[in-house]
Amino acid sequence: MSTQLTPEEAAISQRQHSQLANAMDKIGLGKAQKIIILLVAIGTIFDAIEQFNIGYAAPDIKRVWALQDFQVGLLSTATFGGVAIGCLLAGMAGDLLGRKITYLYNLALYTLGALVCAFAPDYTVLIIGRIMVGIGLGGELNTGVTIVSEMVPTKVRGACTAIVQVAGGGLGIFLSSALSWAILVPGGSLFGGADTSWRWLLGVLAVPALLVFVYRRYMPESPRYLLTRGRVHEANTVLSLLSRGRLRNDGGEVTDYVKTPEGHVTRTESVRLLDIFRGALRRRTAVLWIVSFMAFGAQDTITIFMPSILVNEGYAVATSLGFTLIINVGGLVGSILGSFGAHRLRRKVVLGYGCLAAVVTAIGFVMSPNLGLVLLFGSLFQLMSMVLNTLIWVWAPEMYPTRVRAFGVGASVFIASAAGSIIPPFAGRVLQSFGALGIFSLVVAMYLIAAIAVRFGPETLGKTLEQISELDDSVERLEVAAPDHLVGPGGTAPEHSMHEATHDQDRANLRSSERPDGSRAAQR
Repeated sequence: MSTQLTPEEAAISQRQHSQLANAMDKIGLGKAQKIIILLVAIGTIFDAIEQFNIGYAAPDIKRVWALQDFQVGLLSTATFGGVAIGCLLAGMAGDLLGRKITYLYNLALYTLGALVCAFAPDYTVLIIGRIMVGIGLGGELNTGVTIVSEMVPTKVRGACTAIVQVAGGGLGIFLSSALSWAILVPGGSLFGGADTSWRWLLGVLAVPALLVFVYRRYMPESPRYLLTRGRVHEANTVLSLLSRGRLRNDGGEVTDYVKTPEGHVTRTESVRLLDIFRGALRRRTAVLWIVSFMAFGAQDTITIFMPSILVNEGYAVATSLGFTLIINVGGLVGSILGSFGAHRLRRKVVLGYGCLAAVVTAIGFVMSPNLGLVLLFGSLFQLMSMVLNTLIWVWAPEMYPTRVRAFGVGASVFIASAAGSIIPPFAGRVLQSFGALGIFSLVVAMYLIAAIAVRFGPETLGKTLEQISELDDSVERLEVAAPDHLVGPGGTAPEHSMHEATHDQDRANLRSSERPDGSRAAQR
């Protein structure tokens, strides 16, 4: 059962949210928020580099420790499994302890894990280190996106999130291959040759991570989190600092942007998290999970195994790393196209045909008769993969009403991370048995499944999040109130009843747009 707010609690909470939103919009995007976005973007770059650098180090690790391909895949399983765990732990810690402290110690755990990997004496210790890295990175991604969304004004929230996505999804993967090439190829002799240079690759980011750790100590806590704990004065202090473009408390004047009683703990209506598996949301969750699992699993697999695939095709390790760097330029371009096209492209059309385009490029890569076409189709494959991944993260929050949006998106992140954990070991065995043809056949099958699943999801372009929430809530109230003889198969209301709910919502929107004089406000 849901816990209902008292009228007084509801009024105070609504006033807090309204005053906070107005304050953030009035303050705008200043110097302090730009520094926060930069720090978060650097974190997502670390995230991408550490997720995929194990794939670039894999050929040397495999040779030094005489590993099988499936054991190389297990290194990715450890990393992405840790990411999945980190997402869940950071979500709970962020709500309980605060965004700042969670974000700070995620990076500390990642740094410690990177050092464990760099000094690992054997395969088992390396696995443990990769799990530690994954847990730290999972919290990094989850908490970082939350901080950005809670620290910037509404009108630029989408653009700021896009910047974070470009930093991690495109630039991070590209820099992962560039850093790997620099350390393992021209810097190989400087770092002790092929037997030890991979250790430097796995541990080198510990140094800049420590510097970022120091800077993050001065990041303020999220004012939205502070209000949920009744710390109104602290929230106003943070807002005042943001208005002056400062991160550290400078002792300046504190403006009362939020004028509610100190100590009032914002209590929200409790919701059933399993609601994402009920009613109209059940299909959306199934579609999102299938698309996320298939798309991210396919892209992670190719990114991780690309150097090994090229080595198996007869290219030297140094040459394969250079080719992988060229191919990943496509991923950088794809993330930029996906981020800046997200506001004007129909989700289902791009995702559906994008999956088919990824299939074509994957087949083209395997069938290419010369190196030029291999690089071309490899780059196009990475481009389409990053366009798809970017659009999925735009689509995911649009699939859920406000009351379960955070949990629904968090669950999809977990599923995507699980794909990166589960698919690579299996793909390693496929590569070992059937070569590049086998692993790309696996990827083709995954993208075809994703393309089919997309057809059953909703088109959300042009709908605000509030419209999605209101319409879904209207449908749910109708389903709950409907007599048994009006409830259709699977516990959903009949189609004509859902249409009635839609028409009721449209009429309500129309009424809300009328001015007192009887005229109507312009609708966007």
